[in-house]
Order: sequence, then structure tokens, then C-alpha cells
Amino acid sequence: MESREEEKSFTERIYEQVEEYAKTTVELYRLKAIKVFSDVFASVATGFIIWVIISFFLVFLSIGIGFWIGDMLGAWYLGFFIVAGIYALIGLIIYALRIKCLKQRINNFIIRQIFKD
Repeated sequence: MESREEEKSFTERIYEQVEEYAKTTVELYRLKAIKVFSDVFASVATGFIIWVIISFFLVFLSIGIGFWIGDMLGAWYLGFFIVAGIYALIGLIIYALRIKCLKQRINNFIIRQIFKD
């Protein structure tokens, strides 16, 4: 009888420890996932803010260059057409190199952020 109670008590203790271990492991992975998500989100948010600032800079710079070239050519619309043509050329180059350069860099960035620790 006593052996049966000891065995039951031992089994209950093992079961409780396994249950606690499982809960702790789940909580650990949940916290690790939250950390990875917050790191990736912080990097993306920072990159977005920098992108917005650079975009404003480029817009105003483009307007200024458009007016400057237009003033030199005697017609403002010519300056803006030239600036637009330069952007179209840059866009075509980026489009042609998108798979080699941009996609690989974005993939590497995300993988580095996920496996940082």
C-alpha cells in the first residue's frame, strides 16, 4: 500500500515538473519571438523614418535642380523634364538590378535580424 502511494506521489511530482517545464519552455519561446519581432519592427521603423527624411530631401533637391536647369535653358518645364528623365533612367537601372541587389540585401537583412542572437 505504502509503495503504491509513494509511486503515485512520485508520478504526480514528475508530471507536475514536466508540466511546469512545458509551460516555461512555451513562455521562453514566446518571449524570444517577441524580442525578434520587436527588433525587426524597430529596424523597419527606423529605416522607414530615414527613408521619409531622405525622400523629402530628394523632392526638394529635385525641385531646386529642376528650377535651376530650367532657368539655364530658359523654360522651367524643360528643367523638370530633364530631372524626370534622370529619375526614369535611375528607375530603369534599379528595376534591371532589383533581383541581384535589392532582393538579396532585403533577405539578408531580415535573416540577420531574426538570427541576431
